[in-house]
Amino acid sequence: MLHITLTTKTPASDPADPLPRSSYGWGEQDSIEENWENNRGHWALGARAHRESYVLFSHNERHEVVMAARIATIIDAPGKPGRKIIEGEPLPEDHPVHQAYVGQPTPQSARVRNPVTYFDSTVGGWPCGCGCGEEIYVGEFVRGHEQTALHQRVAQIGTIPEFLRWFDAVRAGSEPAARATGPGQLSRTGQLDFSVGEDGSVRIHFTPAG
Repeated sequence: MLHITLTTKTPASDPADPLPRSSYGWGEQDSIEENWENNRGHWALGARAHRESYVLFSHNERHEVVMAARIATIIDAPGKPGRKIIEGEPLPEDHPVHQAYVGQPTPQSARVRNPVTYFDSTVGGWPCGCGCGEEIYVGEFVRGHEQTALHQRVAQIGTIPEFLRWFDAVRAGSEPAARATGPGQLSRTGQLDFSVGEDGSVRIHFTPAG
């Protein structure tokens, strides 16, 4: 879970601020929507932030979680190198993450000088991306399940070379030469390595056995 500590509402005076706001920090009299728009950027967020689905905000004087939001994506803050803006929306009061944290004391691990912290949570999970049905709380796959998902999809196309030709054709925007109508079997043994970069890029490398 991503956690951000807010100061009390303060007038914004940066003419290069990429967010259209007149203030930042927690506004006690402001609506949740106003507080969200004023505080979703711009932050120094690490790689882990891109794997999180929710963000909590605490007030540094109340030492209490005051807002929870869903992360849709994280974008670069224009004109602010190294800084990020969170795209998403505040969670409704009946959401499990809101119910578990908002109004509760700031997590102990977040009571540090750095306003941006992370902690492990078992609230508000989502299904593993491979389709196994197992619930996860960070990232998109149970560790190792991305390999299983890839092998299953390669098998639906056919052999490793057939899969690579199909993949290249799709990426190039052309019509694949052939499409499998059902599951197939890999016809060559070896090691298939699959990785997904933080930017969503996919790397596939096959090493034949022997």
